[in-house]
Amino acid sequence: MGLYESTVNYYLRPILHLLEDPTISEVLVNGPDEVFVEVRGRLQRAEGVFFSGEEELAAACTNVAQYSNKIYDPEHPRFDGRLPDGSRVHVIGPPVAPFLAMAIRKFQRESLGPKELVALGSMSAEAMALLRAAIQMKRNLLVSGGTGSGKTTLLTVLAGYIPSAERIVVMEDTKELQIDKPHVVQLEARLPDEHGRGEVTIRDLLHSTLRLRPDRIIVGEVRGGEALDLLNTLNSGHGGTMTTLHANSALSALSKLETLVLFAGEDLPIRAIRGQVADAVDLVVQVARFPDGSRRVEQIAEVFTGLDEHGGYRINTLFRFEGQGMKDGVLQGGVVASGRLPSFYQAAIGRGVQIDKRWFVKKPA
Repeated sequence: MGLYESTVNYYLRPILHLLEDPTISEVLVNGPDEVFVEVRGRLQRAEGVFFSGEEELAAACTNVAQYSNKIYDPEHPRFDGRLPDGSRVHVIGPPVAPFLAMAIRKFQRESLGPKELVALGSMSAEAMALLRAAIQMKRNLLVSGGTGSGKTTLLTVLAGYIPSAERIVVMEDTKELQIDKPHVVQLEARLPDEHGRGEVTIRDLLHSTLRLRPDRIIVGEVRGGEALDLLNTLNSGHGGTMTTLHANSALSALSKLETLVLFAGEDLPIRAIRGQVADAVDLVVQVARFPDGSRRVEQIAEVFTGLDEHGGYRINTLFRFEGQGMKDGVLQGGVVASGRLPSFYQAAIGRGVQIDKRWFVKKPA
């Protein structure tokens, strides 16, 4: 372990045992004397765990910021960072919060694969097979969902279907994705320093990406004006791109993308933006965290090119989650086919991509 890593661990020693516990997925610190953890999707207080005071907690936050090449002080009271093991950290404190709060989403050391997600009930084997075929067909995928719904985990798993011979360029605000492929270039945005210099945005990274000869582009999350650059990229022949976005449904994900395009500051008609979105996005995979703490695919919807006569999106739901109530605290049900084929079914057969009509036969959950 290097000097910087050991220093971070030293300052986080009051909660270090929680970070090392494999059953805990998140650690939430609300001031120096209140710590909560998420265990199997449910929050509970970590009794007897606390920092000695505001100074010790502030020192820990400052150290994490330094390790992540970020700034934490009264002029910069919030930041996204990471721990040496890859765990994601968000810190916010005075004057924009009444006390220091730190949220740590732990990096999962045991990487999940397609078989594990199917075994956990996150989706059906047929739905996973469809996504594999879509990636092989270089369809553009948008993974949407709420905070903590498993978007990044699913994106990492789906990236495993990208052929090993292809060059993948990944860009993120804070490095989180672990793509286990031989030819990966990972780019990370950078905030300006205390003098306002050195900022590198996701938009900047997108411009660089197009000059790096990517076969695939993966954007960790779209959250601002870079959405316009991304649409321009997708509509200029860069197929097989994947990204995530915060939204509550497949349709709201497409609408959210419209809104983010407006953040670029360009004066574009909304119908023109909507048309670009419809042309750029091929599939939306909606994920959600359910009341029992499970994370599952809620909907897989294909987006047709072009708009309907009213200027709205035309989508084809291929798979959806059908619940059957709670039993012993566990939500029953599963991801089932809608009975409709994807529009690229014949094209996939023509290219020798494995796809089967039986995947799309509607069956009970």
